[in-house]
Amino acid sequence: MTVMRAAIGAEWTKLWTTRTVWWALGAAAMLMAAGAGQYAIYAGNGDLAPALLSDGRVPVGTVAVLAVGVTQLAFVALAMLVVTSEYSTGTIRATLAWIPSRGRLLLAKCAVVGTVTLVAGTAVGLLGALVAAAVLGDLGDTGAVAIGADALGIGAYLMLLAVFATGLGAALRGPVVTLVVVLLLVVVLPPLLQVPDLTLLDRIADSLPGVAGNHFLLGEADPYPALVGLLVLAAWAVAAVLAGWRVMHHRDA
Repeated sequence: MTVMRAAIGAEWTKLWTTRTVWWALGAAAMLMAAGAGQYAIYAGNGDLAPALLSDGRVPVGTVAVLAVGVTQLAFVALAMLVVTSEYSTGTIRATLAWIPSRGRLLLAKCAVVGTVTLVAGTAVGLLGALVAAAVLGDLGDTGAVAIGADALGIGAYLMLLAVFATGLGAALRGPVVTLVVVLLLVVVLPPLLQVPDLTLLDRIADSLPGVAGNHFLLGEADPYPALVGLLVLAAWAVAAVLAGWRVMHHRDA
């Protein structure tokens, strides 16, 4: 346990002494503010799906959820660079000299990235709700409990997505290929599979991490309960971490 705490402490210090984390968090805040403001304008013009309304009013937390689609890119970039940047620069050798256990190292990185993303994701979720409330005015539903639940949901979704990107980064090692694969699975493939409106393709899309996470955030019951969406995303995260550990264990730095 002491060794694990030391590994987490080392990764924590390393993360906060790089400029990448500050740029990523700043970008996340700006993307959330811009996205929430834009979706709030759409909602104010009556362009939001009726199923997302609450007694004719617009839940401001839901607006923040809709803005996660663009905000998540900043968190994905932060998470994958925690691993891939070390392979690109060669500093992974020094890291492994300090923490020889590949499994311990990857778990420490996931713990640090997950914690930072959970807290920062919840914070940007609250920011999005505040922006939406300011834009919508009386049209917005500003119930504190609902806003808090939506913000925590955003934080949980982004945390699992970040752990997924971290594990995938360890497996693929390159920043470009990691980003491409994450974007394919989370952003690109789902709408392509859903366009033909074929049941088989729709079910495949529903099993992808981005769609599953979106089901969870929006509280949808079709095609599976919202909690199942979170579990599907968690399964993707665990699978990515296991794949990353296997590659790190069997390949030299």
